[in-house]
Amino acid sequence: MLKALQLILSIITVGLALYIMLTHSYQFLSFLNILLGFTMLVLGAIEWQKRKKSSAWLLFFVALFSWFSLRCSAGLSVFTA
Repeated sequence: MLKALQLILSIITVGLALYIMLTHSYQFLSFLNILLGFTMLVLGAIEWQKRKKSSAWLLFFVALFSWFSLRCSAGLSVFTA
């Protein structure tokens, strides 16, 4: 189940990244960032099931950083109330 989800998310993510690079249409960049985060989250879950805790935690933090950078790039400041 997770392997199939990983494959689907990876294909969509790579396809969208190629579309953005070839057309120079950056309006989908935030959607790409969200997809990348979900892909890393699924990869972390797969590593967690394999009992590779350190790489799983790293992938979880990469997913969180991806979503955090999306928040920062949207103009939402982390330091304001």
